[in-house]
Amino acid sequence: MKFNVLLFAAVREAADADAIAIELNDDATAKDVLEEVAQRLPSVSGLLPACRVALDSRYVAPDTAVAAATEIAIIPPVSGG
Repeated sequence: MKFNVLLFAAVREAADADAIAIELNDDATAKDVLEEVAQRLPSVSGLLPACRVALDSRYVAPDTAVAAATEIAIIPPVSGG
C-alpha cells in the first residue's frame, strides 16, 4: 500500500520536505511507518524515537495498523513558553 506521510517541525526541517511517499505491507503498523521513514530519510532517523504517529489526526500506539488510514503524520515533541 502507498501512503503519503506528512512531516512536521524538526522532522520537516531535517528532511527538507513536508511529506514523503512510502510503500508498506498490508499489515503495516505505526512502528513500520517510522522504520520506513528512517530508512528512506537517514537525516531524520535520530529524531524519530521521540516522535508520535498520527493516523487521520489521532495519535496512535506503535502497534496500530495503518491500512485504513487516509492520512499519516509524524509529529515530534513540541514545547513552548
